[in-house]
Amino acid sequence: MKELAKKHWRKITAGLIALAIIVAIVAIYWQPITAFFGDHARIKGAVERAGIWGPLVFIAIQFLQIVFAPIPGQVAGVIAGSLFGPWLGTLYSLVGSVLGCFLVFTLSRKLGRPFVERFVDKKHLKKFDRLTKNAGPMVFFLIFLLPGFPDDIICYLAGLSAIPIRTLVIITILGRAPGYILSGFLGAGIGEANTSLIVSVVVLLVIGAAIAYWQRDTIKQWARQFTREDESDDT
Repeated sequence: MKELAKKHWRKITAGLIALAIIVAIVAIYWQPITAFFGDHARIKGAVERAGIWGPLVFIAIQFLQIVFAPIPGQVAGVIAGSLFGPWLGTLYSLVGSVLGCFLVFTLSRKLGRPFVERFVDKKHLKKFDRLTKNAGPMVFFLIFLLPGFPDDIICYLAGLSAIPIRTLVIITILGRAPGYILSGFLGAGIGEANTSLIVSVVVLLVIGAAIAYWQRDTIKQWARQFTREDESDDT
């Protein structure tokens, strides 16, 4: 038993050391990292220069931007669509996104709120804390599905919930896939200079946004209902 405990603590220590090294590297190179992810032309250029390794490079970029330098996922989806086409672009966007979210969920779950407070601005943390504190799977699904929410920031808060990480990963896939599909087709239309495709996607996005706005009170009631159910389950 003592030997197993020693091995367990060695693994934990090694993991914490590795995490500390990663955080230190990111802290040192924070400005160039954020500058890179904020320059969409540089991202596209880096992927194009990678040649056959382009998909892996994009997945890595998508993974890193979710963990360290969040930008709207739909922007990455547009870039992927213009580079790889709508369906492969959606696939690569989802793979990078799910891997990044899985790491964020795991770190938030293991290291707790102090870790989240290091990566999430206090203003955003206070704003979304009340919504996500007792939220169940459906609330997080709606957050990932509907436009206007900072999905990558919500990932950090989702990791603090009691929802199993496997469930959070499934929610991430189901909630983000529709947005990535539309972004992928929009990017493909831009890359091919296909005006009809661009207009079609924009019309769908406008209709979706209008429906979400029109039904905003119903959506809020759903969120409150599921939050209340989770609170009653905890008592």
